[in-house]
Amino acid sequence: MRNTISILGVPIDNITKEEAGKITLQLVKNSNKSCKMIFAPNTEFVMKAQKDKEFFDLLKLSSLSTPDSVGIMLGAKLQGKKFVERIPGQAYFREILRVGEKENLTFYLLGGMPGIAEKAKENLKKIYPNIKIIGVHDGYIEGEEEKKVIEEINTLKPNVLFVAMGAPKQEKWIYKHKEELKVDVAAGQGGTFDYEAGRIKRAPKFIQKMGIEWIWRLIRQPKRIIRMSVLPVYVIKLLLKKDITKGKFDVERET
Repeated sequence: MRNTISILGVPIDNITKEEAGKITLQLVKNSNKSCKMIFAPNTEFVMKAQKDKEFFDLLKLSSLSTPDSVGIMLGAKLQGKKFVERIPGQAYFREILRVGEKENLTFYLLGGMPGIAEKAKENLKKIYPNIKIIGVHDGYIEGEEEKKVIEEINTLKPNVLFVAMGAPKQEKWIYKHKEELKVDVAAGQGGTFDYEAGRIKRAPKFIQKMGIEWIWRLIRQPKRIIRMSVLPVYVIKLLLKKDITKGKFDVERET
């Protein structure tokens, strides 16, 4: 039974970063090339899911969902609960690469602007010299190009496919193609490739530890104010919600 906390109906695993790495490795080893979905819900995910039933439903089908944002941590706190650790998307990404280098896993990076995934791979090789990133492609794939990319992925058969197209596009893309993808795990990664490629700079460590990285990102990307406008509505919805679940997701983890 998965230990989860439900945030407005979206179940999120209450685990540490290291546990997320171990679970992912277990999913890889037990997959038999049946693609398992891994998501990293944040406040925007949860709010988009309230208006998008397809997105809401597929978020409940993941084999692993990690608590990505301060807003998610707050959502648990307002229920009198607590996530053991916040796991930002990039932190999860790095943990899986660390485990993957040790366990000889293979990876494919799909998403970002042209050249971003390639640059991310180049930078990551400096951190993880023995990492096996066996393929990369930008996120601009439609029609025949999409078919070619899926064919390439299926030829390479990576253990882990990271998809960075932004939510809910990346989650819907994974779900749409999960039956045809010959990968063990497909994980949504949002803007992680941009960070790894150096296109976007993360906040200093002390700001990250204080849990106010969103302020740093807002200063550097003022247009994010539109996306962040959902936060007050999110808090109100949480305060008004009465039918809070006990935190035990009634579906076993798909292995």
